[in-house]
Amino acid sequence: MLSEESHQVAGAFENIFGDQFLQIGSWGDPALFRRSARTRRYAVVAARRGPGVDFVSAPEDLAVATDSIDAVFLPHLLETTEDPHAVLREVDRVLRPDGQVVLAGFNPWGWWGVRHYLSRRHFPIGGQRMVPESRLRDWLHLLDYQVRPARFFHFVAPVYRVPQVNQHPEPGGERPPGAPSASAGDAGGQWPLPAVRHRSWHPLASCYLLVARKEVFTVTRLRPSFRRRRAQLVGGLVNPTTRNPA
Repeated sequence: MLSEESHQVAGAFENIFGDQFLQIGSWGDPALFRRSARTRRYAVVAARRGPGVDFVSAPEDLAVATDSIDAVFLPHLLETTEDPHAVLREVDRVLRPDGQVVLAGFNPWGWWGVRHYLSRRHFPIGGQRMVPESRLRDWLHLLDYQVRPARFFHFVAPVYRVPQVNQHPEPGGERPPGAPSASAGDAGGQWPLPAVRHRSWHPLASCYLLVARKEVFTVTRLRPSFRRRRAQLVGGLVNPTTRNPA
């Protein structure tokens, strides 16, 4: 799943440029998404220390200056945090005008969502909820974000497989230690299916990816124009009344 997710995220990062890129939350290999960024700087912030974390700060109250970040990446953070709305408000605060946010989430009706509810919300570890793509889209629209069509991907059931030793190594050497074998759940096998790049919800996809842009509308202040009522003049004089004096 991480291998396919990194491929989808790399495609989303291709059109994101700038100076500052902030990843909120640690997910997978510390360098999994960092190497795909095309910005000058890339930093990872998390609620606690860990490999690859550049600084520690609460996602609901980031120690980041307002309007200072060009892009933000949330790898499954809304499913593990206690207040997803507060996290989105902080993202909106730190993003610069026309900044972009990339969000990776689990489809509640996909394979991973089914296991999440069957395990009484203990899968994956630390997950508290599954946020549907449609609901997340509504939250972003309320914050005046322009949301692109979602990408649904990963059609493999979340079943752990025991690594097996390759008994038939390829010519030229053995498989390096720790390298995954080509199985149905790996990127080198027949699964997963190609990613679905459309807005419609896919019933078998376990993950989705959303990219949204922060829209800032410029308000032009208009001053009211006051016009004086001009008196009607006849030959340069005020038009006399037609009422006869009594």
